[in-house]
Amino acid sequence: MKDHMAPAALIMYAILAFWVIGGSVWLLRNRQYRLAQSGQFAMDLLGFPVELAQSIWGRGGVPYAFLLPNMALFGIFTFFPMILNLWVSFTGGESISLLNRPYVGGENYADIFSCEDYLIPKTCSNAGFTFWTGLYNSLWFVLFQVPVLCVVALITALVVNKSLAGRGFWRAMFFYPVMLSPVVIANIWHWILNRKGVLNQTLDSSAEAVTSLARMTGFDIVVTIILAVLLLITSERTLRAARDPSLLWAALFGALFALVFWWADPLQFALGTQTRYSGWLALIIVGALLWMVSEAHSLTRTAIFILSIVAVILLLSIQFDAVFAFEGFKPVNWLVQRNTGWPFFWLVFVFTWSHMGFYMLILLAGLQAIPSDLYEAAKMDAAKPMRVFFRITLPLVMPTLTVVIVLSLIRSFQVFDEVYLLTGGGPGRETFMIVQNIFETAFTGDNPKYGAAAAGSVLMALVIAVFTGFQLYLTRRQSEL
Repeated sequence: MKDHMAPAALIMYAILAFWVIGGSVWLLRNRQYRLAQSGQFAMDLLGFPVELAQSIWGRGGVPYAFLLPNMALFGIFTFFPMILNLWVSFTGGESISLLNRPYVGGENYADIFSCEDYLIPKTCSNAGFTFWTGLYNSLWFVLFQVPVLCVVALITALVVNKSLAGRGFWRAMFFYPVMLSPVVIANIWHWILNRKGVLNQTLDSSAEAVTSLARMTGFDIVVTIILAVLLLITSERTLRAARDPSLLWAALFGALFALVFWWADPLQFALGTQTRYSGWLALIIVGALLWMVSEAHSLTRTAIFILSIVAVILLLSIQFDAVFAFEGFKPVNWLVQRNTGWPFFWLVFVFTWSHMGFYMLILLAGLQAIPSDLYEAAKMDAAKPMRVFFRITLPLVMPTLTVVIVLSLIRSFQVFDEVYLLTGGGPGRETFMIVQNIFETAFTGDNPKYGAAAAGSVLMALVIAVFTGFQLYLTRRQSEL
């Protein structure tokens, strides 16, 4: 250990000796000190590097001189590996040593682009199949993940920015998952989502409780009561307006009515068997209702009253056992259920849950930078909350939101830990991401392909750069307008 530390120790001692001896000589040659000014001499010696930098580069060059060590370290550990990775992408062989890797030109890139149809990875070579599959899955993940993450983070920041009881506690709770390791996060959610996990146990016990209640009553009391209350609220809100009914509340009422109509399937009484036509008939009825509301028809209120009465009658006619069979609930392995979308959904959910707190804090800082005078003026003008949000909050927080979008975009492309530990890229290749392809190409199997992995990482960096540049261009253009 001492032999390894000797060069570093010699360098540190040399720097310290230059600082003390060289600085003392330089100060004594340029200034005169008395014995009583020994304290002043010590302070000048402490600031000797700054004075030396000013004498060499001038006052304007001092900041760059102090940034030079940091930039040197940044270049060694960031730019140099990038250049090295680019060079490795043009080499072949299995050795990790650059001296033992032959130059192969663009073969690694040609192998990735060896496809009959880039939109169909099955028509590509082995390297192309894994790369394009991972890239397309990553693009879909980014397409869903980034908007969900940004919207949830913004809504959470807006909530915790208000004067709430225990506001500091809630901020800490939302940020807490950020401090957890991805391995811990993946293990927690794997414990929840596996076949014998907490989620399936909860659903199974809930199904048994609802089934027992249904057997006692003969009707699905829970669901029918909930739907009846929701229908009552939406119909009342629709008719609350002094003149014309609200189109938004009418749409919500229509959605509930269509659900009840489809569930009860009244056409089965006329045709003698269950049909699928009740759902289409419900859509026609709701469409007619919304048209009447938008046209301010004189019979709109009467139609809403009639549909409310019909919905109540249909709810009373629904027999629980004919619709649901909760006693037949079977546990679902949410992470390996193929062709259902559940593995992808849970990856988006877990990623949002674990990273949202970080972006929430960034947006919270942006919200707190908005002058309160603007909100007071809007309150005096009796501006509605949605108008305040779209006219004041969103435009002023947009620069911060742009940073959040760019950071989340890059981070979503780099997703690996949670996916690898939760699904391993499965089921099949449904959640196989581009970073996992790079990792498996380089570090798994008996034949590591560092060149192909490096080529894939270069192409991934280009895709991220294009998406980031496009996002910045759109945001800047919108801010200029």
